[in-house]
Amino acid sequence: MAQNVDQNASEALLEGLRRWVEFETPTGRVDVIGRLLDHIVAEAQPLGCAIERIAGRDGMGDHLILRFAGGTGRGILCTNHLDTVCAPGSVTMRRDGDRFYGPGIADMKGGAFLAFSAVRNIMRSGERLLGPLTLIFNTDEEIGSPTSHAIIQEEARKVACALIPEPARGDEAITFRKGRAKYRIDFRGRESHAGSAFVDGRSAISELARTIVKLDEMTDLKGGTTVNVGAVGGGTEPNVVAGAAHCLIDVRFSDNKAGHAVERRLQSLAPSDPDIGIAVTGEIEKPCLERSEATLALFRHAAELARAIGSPLVETSSGGGSDGNFTSAVGTPTLDGLGAIGNAWHSPDEHILVSALARRELLLRRLFLTLGGRRSPNQTRNG
Repeated sequence: MAQNVDQNASEALLEGLRRWVEFETPTGRVDVIGRLLDHIVAEAQPLGCAIERIAGRDGMGDHLILRFAGGTGRGILCTNHLDTVCAPGSVTMRRDGDRFYGPGIADMKGGAFLAFSAVRNIMRSGERLLGPLTLIFNTDEEIGSPTSHAIIQEEARKVACALIPEPARGDEAITFRKGRAKYRIDFRGRESHAGSAFVDGRSAISELARTIVKLDEMTDLKGGTTVNVGAVGGGTEPNVVAGAAHCLIDVRFSDNKAGHAVERRLQSLAPSDPDIGIAVTGEIEKPCLERSEATLALFRHAAELARAIGSPLVETSSGGGSDGNFTSAVGTPTLDGLGAIGNAWHSPDEHILVSALARRELLLRRLFLTLGGRRSPNQTRNG
């Protein structure tokens, strides 16, 4: 290995990460989220960075921004989320060989801590960043970043590139993510007695069933577009023609134009029975993280750094979204999936690989040091 990344370094990183994971922070648990942010602020204060804490709203926790000074380059944005999914107590912190299990330890407290550790090591070493480095720790990503995505995009517009330490399943980085949209369709029919006045009724459930067939036809697997009816509901009793029904829809798309095309088709849905009303609500939550030439240049740069530390990097993609979708949407070259290596996120078996922590932290450190200038990644390599 060109760079000696030893197990002791990984074990030390695990100890610091464990202290973050011990705060169980499902989205909306503002009390525990607040205590974790207090802990991070206390760790950040000795590093000389500017600290901005943005008050939460709409039932969400606060968001934290750490700003580190650098050279005259445009700089880097590294955005990390601290909210998790599983209910408190449902994931037991434990170790089994090289695996360490914990709530949100991969998605994405592992990557968030590695990013913080990387910049802390830079500050302590006295090395100079080519441009400013901004770390965002937001607390509502798991539900689509409703109160933080505008903050993220505002910061993304200022910088040369964005790095996202979401989890990885191996030594890899993500250059493409599908976009995502969520919708609800409500059907308004007319209730009547199913026996004595059946013909007077207008079944919202029947209209829902007919519409689901239309929705299924919008899926285009070759084009990378899926339309999934994930939940349905409606009606009151078996002997009543249903006056109301609804369904919830998840849409994923590999091209932003395709996502907008599905949205237009949903908005133009017409009932087969004119006496039934259809109302569509929802929107595109996350556009695609595009596999642009600028993003590929970031990947090639990261791959060269990874080879130097003895861990060749694989390019990959994801059907799930992240805050990298938002940074990409404003035209900022974005490289994602740079966090801890692990698997089974959002489940009781969520875990990271301890032995990989040090090399992933070192990769982030090298990226922070070699990006953020005014020149392209191919021109800013300095090790």
